[in-house]
Amino acid sequence: MRARDTGLVAAWIAYVFIAAAIALSPWFSFYDNALSDLGNYARQGPLAAIFNIGLVASGALATVTAALIIRAGGGRLVLPWSVLLFAAGVDLVLVGILSEDFGAAHFVVSVILFTLFSLTLLVYGACSLMSRGWWAGTYALVAGLVSAAIWMVDWPWRGVAIQELASSLLISVGLTTVAFRHG
Repeated sequence: MRARDTGLVAAWIAYVFIAAAIALSPWFSFYDNALSDLGNYARQGPLAAIFNIGLVASGALATVTAALIIRAGGGRLVLPWSVLLFAAGVDLVLVGILSEDFGAAHFVVSVILFTLFSLTLLVYGACSLMSRGWWAGTYALVAGLVSAAIWMVDWPWRGVAIQELASSLLISVGLTTVAFRHG
């Protein structure tokens, strides 16, 4: 198993499941809902598993990717962000397991997830710049800041699906960069 392969799949597999869940949920609105509404068993019944399985799979693969990168070594500039990526992957698994039906627990792991992913990007960016990975470092720093800023703006719509999607896409591009550079 290679970190490049697991990282690329981790970065993009959840979107297949999210798209399927949206396609099967005609009530869903990007303006009025959170993506996690798609994984609510009380609302969706068995269809909720589609969304949640995608999160669990993506999180598990992100965790495996981080573990493979940590195991491969790479020096003092790899460990800080790869440990954060590992923690974010575990947390993404928890977001899928502790679906929206779990109330406050789901909210907490979701907030931790977006915080960890933004922090991972920021630390990865700083470490990349220190190791002269200019493009990757610059992208990661900007993406980390934008990902965090997305959550600080008072948007004119009710739901958070747009913020979740925008932030997760920035993260997925960052994970793709990690997979190519460290896999």
